[in-house]
Amino acid sequence: MRLDRLEALLDDWTQWMKTDSHELGYPKKSILLSSGGESSHDVFEQMIEVADSENVRILDACVDSLPDTQKKAVYAQHLNLKKTMFHERDYSLALDNLLTIVGRRIHA
Repeated sequence: MRLDRLEALLDDWTQWMKTDSHELGYPKKSILLSSGGESSHDVFEQMIEVADSENVRILDACVDSLPDTQKKAVYAQHLNLKKTMFHERDYSLALDNLLTIVGRRIHA
């Protein structure tokens, strides 16, 4: 995984973390073929939305698995929490770890 892709995922994760959602994570519409074998006009967009949502959940689990100092650095950087004394170092280490961990779990 490249750094720019990870940064885009982190941007999506930031938005996801800032939203207040009480949904169970099920899609609002199911992705099925309509009668006659034709697909609905927005099936592709729904598929992309589901994939992006799954990627954000994977990234959230990866961030949660980081050592505490690195996890705090990610939260401080993206959710505007208080930065620690060694924030830059810890954030850099977190990015390196996330590139490795997320690169194994997300292939796009």
